[in-house]
Amino acid sequence: MAYFPMFVDLKDEVCIVIGGGMVAYRKIKALLEFEAEVVVIAPEFCECVRSLKNKITMLNKSYETTDIKAAFTVIAATDDINLNTRISKECRELKIPVNVVDKKEECSFIFPAYVKKGAITVGVTSSGKSPIISQRIKNKIKEVIPDYMEELVEILGDIRDEVQLSFEQEEERKQVYKQLMELGCLKQGKLTKTDIQDIIKKIKEN
Repeated sequence: MAYFPMFVDLKDEVCIVIGGGMVAYRKIKALLEFEAEVVVIAPEFCECVRSLKNKITMLNKSYETTDIKAAFTVIAATDDINLNTRISKECRELKIPVNVVDKKEECSFIFPAYVKKGAITVGVTSSGKSPIISQRIKNKIKEVIPDYMEELVEILGDIRDEVQLSFEQEEERKQVYKQLMELGCLKQGKLTKTDIQDIIKKIKEN
């Protein structure tokens, strides 16, 4: 069975990580990269987790069911297999998406290997069967995405309203974006306002 690749906006959403060790730390770092509001619950925290204290909420306590009631999503990353199983069960009963580290069958979602450059995110998963293969593919993808693509995607995103107002036909809009992308790649992301206006004018005249 393959997993459906659904991209979710985590900005300012409460994501609860239960566990304070290195495994939890890696999950926390990923969540912070996507601007989630991260709450970490554990009786003890490793130094790496403590180093993030200004970016996360740390609750120095043992897990209780009431802790997850307001969660957008939960990650069970403790070293207690039975506790992780309990967390998974309670999340499913409450219809809260849950990831249990290293226990695919107890997850309702899994973390992909991913490449992130600004607004561009590419996720790779083997549906939990072989993380090492996912990592290898991720590294290959990372090699082929040029750094300037981050700047280019911002430029094209910023002109969406202008293009929408300038063209009624979807096909014309596609031509604008296609030509701007090709020119942007040639210029390594350095598109100017003149470049944009010239291409919009050219498409309008055709």
